[in-house]
Amino acid sequence: MSEINENTNIELNKTESETSAPQYSWGQEIRPDEGESTVMLRRKIKKGYNWAGSLILWQQGLALVIMMIIISVVSAKLMVPLMAEHPDYDTMQLTEALTQQLMSGSDMVYINAVTTIAANIISLIIICAGKKQFKLKNTLGKIEAPALSVALAAVGILGVQGASILIQNLVMSITGYSGINESVTSAMSFSDDMAMNIILFIYMVIAAPVLEELMFRGAVMNLLAPVNRTFALIASAIFFGLMHCNFNQMFNGFLLGLVFGYIALKSGSVISAVICHMTANLNAYILGYVFEYKLASSIGAEAAAQGEITVFAVEMVIGIIALVILLKKQGKITSSDIIVADYSYAMEDGEEKKLTWQALLKCPTFWISAVFCIWTACTLVTAL
Repeated sequence: MSEINENTNIELNKTESETSAPQYSWGQEIRPDEGESTVMLRRKIKKGYNWAGSLILWQQGLALVIMMIIISVVSAKLMVPLMAEHPDYDTMQLTEALTQQLMSGSDMVYINAVTTIAANIISLIIICAGKKQFKLKNTLGKIEAPALSVALAAVGILGVQGASILIQNLVMSITGYSGINESVTSAMSFSDDMAMNIILFIYMVIAAPVLEELMFRGAVMNLLAPVNRTFALIASAIFFGLMHCNFNQMFNGFLLGLVFGYIALKSGSVISAVICHMTANLNAYILGYVFEYKLASSIGAEAAAQGEITVFAVEMVIGIIALVILLKKQGKITSSDIIVADYSYAMEDGEEKKLTWQALLKCPTFWISAVFCIWTACTLVTAL
């Protein structure tokens, strides 16, 4: 009799321990590694969040180091003829003349392009090497969404871009402040140097969209996506906005990041987001070249700016209509909208809440990245 009671107590204790543990629901192809406990799984998910947050730090840190090296080399090259041309200049005057020469010429465009591309590539390699179970190549699969949906997303992107520009102009007219220093914008602007304009095109329309989508929709969003896709979409858009390190593009980047992430999740491939990102940057490149460079010199900067605002307003209306159609066609983000299927876990509600926003807000790299990017943005704010 005592043996029966002992066995019964063992079974009761076993049942209680099983029910008290978090309950995970695993699909046929979505299972933890063999022998992986729930505690190990939580750690893996939180580690993924830390890697996602560290991407900005790697990118910005590497960009700073690479830029300092390149500027040092270029400055050494420019300093010799500058000293020969102005032998009476002291050290401070030479430094000011050198800085002015760097910022006003095409050198800064080349430096910015090379620096950003190199930093993005190296940081991607570091993140993918550190998070070995996550394979970036798996995000570049076939686009599953209809071509019409991708086209609607691309048009919708123009609407988001137009709305963002109009809001920024409204804020600037009210406050008298722009979100970025004039010297920074002039370092990435058009000129009569066709080679520089081509470099700017390659960087803006081709290199930046590909690398940034691999980073933020390919890596960051998927590192945040194992538990909840909507959380991953919003959080990755926040990271994408922060990465731009100036208030104009932080706001614009967040809104665009939502659409890039949405179409990537709905299509099951980062390629669709790359297409939309290229569309947005091509639109900015063309309008910038036509209105801010060509027409500004012929009809005046004020008239050209008004014309550009009108175009953005038209794009906003058309784009918002396209987005409404896209949302009706594709619907809300669901648990089945995942790019890397074998990096996804279905969990109970209580555990899901702990492993989404709560976990991210306890992630040190998220806060370090956020503080760094906002501090950088504050240093670039200037009165017009």
